[in-house]
Amino acid sequence: MGHKDDLRQAYGRLIAAVAANDEDALARVMSPDIIDRSAGPGQLPGLAGIVLWMRGFHAGLSDFSGSIEDTVVEGDKIVGRLIWRGTHTGPFLGIPATGKMVEIASIHILRFDGGLAVEWWGVPDIYGALTGMGARLEPGPTDNGKA
Repeated sequence: MGHKDDLRQAYGRLIAAVAANDEDALARVMSPDIIDRSAGPGQLPGLAGIVLWMRGFHAGLSDFSGSIEDTVVEGDKIVGRLIWRGTHTGPFLGIPATGKMVEIASIHILRFDGGLAVEWWGVPDIYGALTGMGARLEPGPTDNGKA
């Protein structure tokens, strides 16, 4: 098996671990000191922050899964295009449960070293997720107080 296949398999294990809410499996493919380049405000550093992010998804979305749609490997990095899916059964992104199926398209870039993910950049389509849960973009007031 070649280097590219090894990275694709490691990425697949990482996504499967997140989808299964499996902290132990995640620790087998991710460095405890991973650098999350897209961490949210106040997110804990390293694997601990990723675990809290994972738990937040599972708290709001049941039947949670991740489907890898495409990957590109270059050197020690893999780029993945995937779709997270789940049923909105708990509070998520500040919206109470709606019972709707939610899809969150995402792009990831991960750098691996020694078989472990050591850096992660993630770009989720939060706007798509919010509108999928029924949120609406509404115009705000203009300078003259009219919408």
